Amino acid sequence: MFKKLSLVLVLACLSACSSVTSYIPFMGSEKTVINLDKEQIDQKSYAVAYSATAQTYKGSVKDDYDVNSFTSGVNDWYLGRILVSIDQIKAKLASGIDSNVHAYYSGVVFASDLQNNFSRLSADCWSKIDRPSMTQGIYDAMRDLQKDRVKSEDDEYLSKGSEELLSVCK
Repeated sequence: MFKKLSLVLVLACLSACSSVTSYIPFMGSEKTVINLDKEQIDQKSYAVAYSATAQTYKGSVKDDYDVNSFTSGVNDWYLGRILVSIDQIKAKLASGIDSNVHAYYSGVVFASDLQNNFSRLSADCWSKIDRPSMTQGIYDAMRDLQKDRVKSEDDEYLSKGSEELLSVCK
């Protein structure tokens, strides 16, 4: 009787632990961070995010890079969940931390830098950006970089979206 009860408790504990990974950004390597439908995506936001990410990280994202943690950091920044300053995060990155945590905070810093770049185009440019589409563009670019199959700069969808953003943010 005691052995059966112990076995049931162990199995319950293991199944509970495996379901926890879907709630913690650094666990569960197959967790999809964002998966918008095509009709939900703002082309200009997606295109600029995808292109900027591909250009920034080309050659540095390998198949073992934790893209999900990186994108969770991006997503948390755009959702306003980051409560510490970017300077503190940069200092933490420089101090040497676990690779998954490093990927997460790198995503936060990248999202912040990208947001700041939009303010250089025009004062109200950032207000015209769709944050979920930005996150989706970054996520897709990182996954493509990881698989070494990035869309070219001449991709029609990306080009049209980038031109649209420039016309909106004059």
